[in-house]
Amino acid sequence: MRILVITSCTGEKSVEDDLQLTLNDFAQGAAHVTAREKKLKHKLVPAEDLYTGMQHQRLMRGVKVARQSGVVQCDLRILSAGYGLVPHDRKVAPYEVTFATMKSVELKKWARQLGVPEAIRRTLAEPYDLGLILLGEDYLAACELDESVKLGGPTLLFGGKATAKKLPKLEGMHMTVLANSDATRFSCGMVGIKGELAARLLEQLSAAPSRLNEFLHSGEELLSLLVGGAASSKTTRSAGHAKPEVDRVIDLPNSWRNKVHRSKLAYFIPDWDDQVDPDFDFETDTHSGGTGDWSNQVYAHQMFKEPNYDGILISKIVAEQSKKKAERINQLGVHRHLRVPRDFPIMGDCGAFGYINDYEPPFTTNEILEYYTRLDFDYGVSIDHFAIGEDADRKRRYELTIENARDFIAEHNKLGLNWTPIGALQGWDEASFAKAAKQYAAMGYRYIAVGAMVRRRTPEILSIVKAVRNVIPAETKLHLFGVARLNAINDLARAGVNSADSASCLRKAWLGGSGNNYLTVDGVEYGAIRIPEAEKSFRAKRMVSDGRATLDQVRKLERACIDILHAFDRGEHSVDHVLEVLYEYDQLITPERQDNRKYLRKTLEAKPWKSCPCDICRKHGIDVVIFRGNNRNRRRGFHNTYAFYRLMQRALAGEVIASSLRSDDPDSQMNLDLTAEEVG
Repeated sequence: MRILVITSCTGEKSVEDDLQLTLNDFAQGAAHVTAREKKLKHKLVPAEDLYTGMQHQRLMRGVKVARQSGVVQCDLRILSAGYGLVPHDRKVAPYEVTFATMKSVELKKWARQLGVPEAIRRTLAEPYDLGLILLGEDYLAACELDESVKLGGPTLLFGGKATAKKLPKLEGMHMTVLANSDATRFSCGMVGIKGELAARLLEQLSAAPSRLNEFLHSGEELLSLLVGGAASSKTTRSAGHAKPEVDRVIDLPNSWRNKVHRSKLAYFIPDWDDQVDPDFDFETDTHSGGTGDWSNQVYAHQMFKEPNYDGILISKIVAEQSKKKAERINQLGVHRHLRVPRDFPIMGDCGAFGYINDYEPPFTTNEILEYYTRLDFDYGVSIDHFAIGEDADRKRRYELTIENARDFIAEHNKLGLNWTPIGALQGWDEASFAKAAKQYAAMGYRYIAVGAMVRRRTPEILSIVKAVRNVIPAETKLHLFGVARLNAINDLARAGVNSADSASCLRKAWLGGSGNNYLTVDGVEYGAIRIPEAEKSFRAKRMVSDGRATLDQVRKLERACIDILHAFDRGEHSVDHVLEVLYEYDQLITPERQDNRKYLRKTLEAKPWKSCPCDICRKHGIDVVIFRGNNRNRRRGFHNTYAFYRLMQRALAGEVIASSLRSDDPDSQMNLDLTAEEVG
């Protein structure tokens, strides 16, 4: 069975380059493009491997199944706004051209110059058992389909009502009209639904080729048949579609490797499974993989040109919080699990906050040494226990931490391990921390980490750090657990702190107050705009169950808020009008909440996302400041980390940062029990 698939290129690509081809290059002709490709020969890839947009990712799932079946011959062609219509294996260079931004006359002129209408006609005239056309309006316009087109076999085309009206009446052409509700039905955003439907067709025909006639003559029932297939919506939601293209190790550019601030203080970010769907559909609030999972989501460092931190801290308690995650890390090691190169610094600790109420830590020194070694950490921290409680118990925990540190470095030296041991320091005042630190120096530690700092005020932290620094050699490095306060970062570095970790700027995106969820590169904080999800927010569901409103009423107000914010982002409404709509919904859902319109007005009037240079704000606009579900809230957290990292570097370079952040605010990393509504 031969199946012809014609799909479009996507803006998201697996390969990028500062010298990527542009419209101007293609306009100069084939010879010029060939010459430019020679300069980019190390970046040439088969066309089917270049595109990473949601439609292409989902389509390739079905294409791969078809190829493996031995039953279906899948002829994949890709309509590129730069190269024209190309076969799947044609090697192409990274480029940036799209039909979507061209005006109608310009689009048709350029498509004709590429030979698109002729190529489409030749391809569709070839004999095939089934044709699948997965093109949007702009790309269909480039094809100039009319009554003169001859089809080589029955052909399915997916699209909206506008597309259906423009299609010519062709014998053998079957049009399936799609609506927003279908995106929810297939757990897929509208931008990727054509790829999802094609993938399901290919999967089902690979398993049962005899069903071809059933699909061709199903009419409006085609979508129902596909929902009921092997890749059903229910299955998708429970398991989630894996997306192999997201599982890629990042490159570290020289601009990141040569950061000068690290000579003063390096910033580590704790790993808390902070991942997002790169192809999340914000219009329909739909996850492109059905449901979130490591296999179909990306880390913050995969969304930017370079990481916005100098290393990552993984706590054993967090790494093993689920059996599936523990098995994956044990199989891959920490670097591959986090999708970073081997020379990216990874620090490991035990996660004392996770067993703070236990009599003693749940690990042994030999177990931890084996764990750090097997998973290939760069730095490993000894087993500590918070020195809390009554005097006797506090002292017992304190001495236990010191004894663990002694055993840890002794065994590390005995085994000749090649990663750096770090002694975990606990205490309750300057004297207790300094006393333990002096013992650690005598044990031979050249890297010491100070714990129990998160809830302390900055002056107290600085006093403890100075007390510790006074009793250890100058060459001994000092790490600060859980604290990297922006307005104190220079003071910490001057006091002798060499590295610090904190997730405060990230988690303020959804745990902060009304006015500090969004941090700008100028150091100003703004409040996020809350729009609870009608069918996920526990407050909204409780209101409906209590009979204070119907679900339909909640949905309409919710939709009105989202629509007016998107329209506002396009310049279509005043701030006052937007506030009226937002306040009506907020008061319906949370009438007890204090009026937060002054914070919202500040955000809406400033429009900070408009001027932000980060990749996330440039791509997603106002959705970054909407407080709603994991994929918006964590993106805002990633943005905050981007801003913090740049502010930190400027501060360490000696610049006075005019930030609205208070230097003595305790970080809230100890209180990270997040509800589904807070993150999604």
